[in-house]
Amino acid sequence: MNKFILTFALIVLVGGFAGTAHAGFWSTIFFGEPAPKTSIQESNQITNEIAKAVSVPQLTTSSERKNVAKRAELFDNEEKISYVYLISYGKVMAFYSATGKISSLRSYMTPVDKLVRGDGSDCYYASTYCYVIESADIDGTYGENVEGIFFFTTEGAYVEWKGEYMMSDQPLQLTTPPALVRTIE
Repeated sequence: MNKFILTFALIVLVGGFAGTAHAGFWSTIFFGEPAPKTSIQESNQITNEIAKAVSVPQLTTSSERKNVAKRAELFDNEEKISYVYLISYGKVMAFYSATGKISSLRSYMTPVDKLVRGDGSDCYYASTYCYVIESADIDGTYGENVEGIFFFTTEGAYVEWKGEYMMSDQPLQLTTPPALVRTIE
């Protein structure tokens, strides 16, 4: 009899922790009638009915993929001229013509992590005896670069920017003069 009481108490305890998702089950077991629908259940039912009424269209092409491909082709050119407008506090601070791609400061030439064994030797596949550690950058240093971009101007100057920017492959007409301009000679 004690085992029965202990088992019953355990079921009630677990049922209490099971949450409202199983309230209908427990209500039916103990009271013989289902619990009222929750707003989540009603929302799911409505969503399912809408999904049945409006099916997913069968697309024959993808404008999104075409745009991504066109962008990749456009900037797959080291000599491509771009125009970069550096923005701070809602104002254009500077603008440049840039050669090549605008790049992230967080782009790396080598992986940022590597797998090693406990003795420090390289692992060539993941296993329970391998650990992930930070890998040195190509200059032998460790750490993370700041967020931002970098590019090279058409005059060859390196520019790095941590902030908002806008880039175009054609010069844009500004309605307000830049707040800061540096002429590179």
